[in-house]
Amino acid sequence: MEDAATGDIIENYSRQKMFSKDDMDDRGEVPAPFCVEKYNFNPHDLMGDIDYDFDKKNNMALPNLLKTKQGFFMDKRNRRVNKFGWLVSNGHIVDRHGRKKFDRKQLDDGDMQKLLNYSGKRFDIKDVIGVFDKDRNGNIMPLRSQDGTQLLDNIGRRVNERGYLIDQDGNVIDKDGKRIF
Repeated sequence: MEDAATGDIIENYSRQKMFSKDDMDDRGEVPAPFCVEKYNFNPHDLMGDIDYDFDKKNNMALPNLLKTKQGFFMDKRNRRVNKFGWLVSNGHIVDRHGRKKFDRKQLDDGDMQKLLNYSGKRFDIKDVIGVFDKDRNGNIMPLRSQDGTQLLDNIGRRVNERGYLIDQDGNVIDKDGKRIF
């Protein structure tokens, strides 16, 4: 139940943004598709700055994690990561700025659950992102192909400017070459 003061705050806040109080749903959320956008995230912002080995047999990039004497995993910038390479704080996955993005209750043994594409097919986010070095601001640094026309990850796989693996047509694919988006 909403009291008058809360309604005024929502209405004033909405006027400052782009939606009026009347546009909000019964939970106080903005209408679709705008409410969906708040759940988007860049997985590279959630990954620690770590080096990888590539397992050709399983077609997987394996993180080389640093470990403290107390047994905590760290990235190259001495930030806490979990065994999967995600930046963490109190068990929650956080972004490179320390903002909580996934609550520990949402995680599957510390890893992100599989996500769904637009067709409802499940995929692991780590299977669709490239492996990169990062600059001192935490941004990925894709490599250029020899002819300079394509972006590549450290393993030599074709990627887009956001760091997702792509095919010849620019579709996002997984590590096995299956089209995801």
